[in-house]
Amino acid sequence: MPDFDILQKMDPMARRALASLEAMQAAIKTNDPAMIGKHLEAAENAIGHLKSDLELHDSLTKAVASNSAADRFVGVIPQYDNTASDYKGTEGAVALGVSRVGRDSGYFTPHRVV
Repeated sequence: MPDFDILQKMDPMARRALASLEAMQAAIKTNDPAMIGKHLEAAENAIGHLKSDLELHDSLTKAVASNSAADRFVGVIPQYDNTASDYKGTEGAVALGVSRVGRDSGYFTPHRVV
């Protein structure tokens, strides 16, 4: 499994969240609602960063783990609907407006709106 060092780099943010929670507990003991809100917001911010780092680690691990042939060839795939000749007999005509008889492609193509 590849090591992205994301989990190890989460430690400072986890300590920041813990420090905010401890400061919030101290503000609860002193009945200071302004400080409780401030420390609660800081803890929520730190925990949000931790959650996004964990999601990034999971998505990177999943991307590296799924290395199958089907995943490598993802992109625009050309679609060829009709491989029959579309020669109508008028290409290379000697005189303009002359269509050579019997040089048609000979297949019926239904009309379709793309």
